[in-house]
Amino acid sequence: MNQTLNNFQINKKYLAPVAIFVYNRVKNTQEIILALQKNYLAPETDVFVFSDGAKNQKGEKSVRAVRDYLKTITGFKSFTVIERPENFYIERNIIEGVTEVVNRFGRIIVLEDDGVTAPNFLNFMNQSLDFYDNTKRVMHIATFTFINMPTNFRETFFWRYTENGGGGWATWADRWKKFQYFTDETTALNSLNTEQKNKLNLDGTMNFVSTLKYKIIPWDICWYMTLVRNNGLAVNSPHALTINNGLYNGTHFSPLNRILGKHQFSAQLDTNENIIFSNEIEESKEAIERLKKFYATLGTRKRDKILHYFVRFLVLIKVTKVLKWWLK
Repeated sequence: MNQTLNNFQINKKYLAPVAIFVYNRVKNTQEIILALQKNYLAPETDVFVFSDGAKNQKGEKSVRAVRDYLKTITGFKSFTVIERPENFYIERNIIEGVTEVVNRFGRIIVLEDDGVTAPNFLNFMNQSLDFYDNTKRVMHIATFTFINMPTNFRETFFWRYTENGGGGWATWADRWKKFQYFTDETTALNSLNTEQKNKLNLDGTMNFVSTLKYKIIPWDICWYMTLVRNNGLAVNSPHALTINNGLYNGTHFSPLNRILGKHQFSAQLDTNENIIFSNEIEESKEAIERLKKFYATLGTRKRDKILHYFVRFLVLIKVTKVLKWWLK
C-alpha cells in the first residue's frame, strides 16, 4: 500500500545520522549547513563532518577557513567534526567516513559540500529509510532529481542509476556492505558481465564504463556498479530535495557556465511536501527514458560544443584558474 510523506510516521528513536564531506569551499559549506539547519528534524539529528586535509601548504588556508567555520555550528542534536590529518582525497574520505558511520548506526544520510537541501529533506530520508528498510532490492535513496518529471508527479520512483548524486543520498549498513571499490580498470570490468555493462551504460546511451580508465576511479561509479551487479534499485524523490551549489566552482565543473548560461544539472528545490511512497518496486520506464534522453542530448547543442572546445583552450592556457578565483 502506498503512503504519503505526511501520514507516514517517522520512528524518531532511530533517526539516521548525517555525514557531510567537506574540503576547501567555505562558502559552499556555509550554504549547505544553513540549509540543513532549517530542516524540520535538524534539532534531533546527529551530524558528522569529515573535513579533508590540504593537498599542500598552499591549500591549508582555505581548509582552515572551513574548519574554523565548522567550530561555530549549533542547531543539531550533536555536531562532530573529524579533521583528517592529511589529504585523503574524496574517494578515501567518503568511503571510510560512510563505512564508519553506517556500521555504527545501521543507516546513513550523506551530503557533500555542495548539497543544499529542502526543509523536508531529513523527513523524506528518514521516512524512506523506514519505509524501504525491509525491501532489500532498494539499496540507495536519492534526492537530486535533475530530470524533469511532470510537475504533478508526486510518487517516489525507481531506477538502477546512482551517478551524479551530488550528495543528498542515503543507504543502510547491509546494502553498503556489498560495496566494492576498484583501483584498476581490469578488475572492475571483470566484475561485470555484458548485460550488466549495458545496464550501467543506460543501454548504450552513455559510456559510464569509461570512467574506470581514470587514474583514481570515482567511488560513485563503483557504488553504481554495486547496484547493477546486485539487481538493486535506487528510490528517488519525485522532484529535487537537494540541489548542487558547486556546479560553477567544483573540480569537475567549469566556471564559464556561470557566464554563458544555465548548467545542465541545475534544478530547483521542490516546495510541495506531499510525497507518496510507492511500493511498486520496479524500474520506472518513464523515468529511465527521460534519463536516457537527458544524456543523449547532453552536449549535442551547438552552444555546448563551442563551450567544450573553448574550455579546453582556456585550460591549455591556464585561464580557468583565474576565472575560478574571480568568481569566488
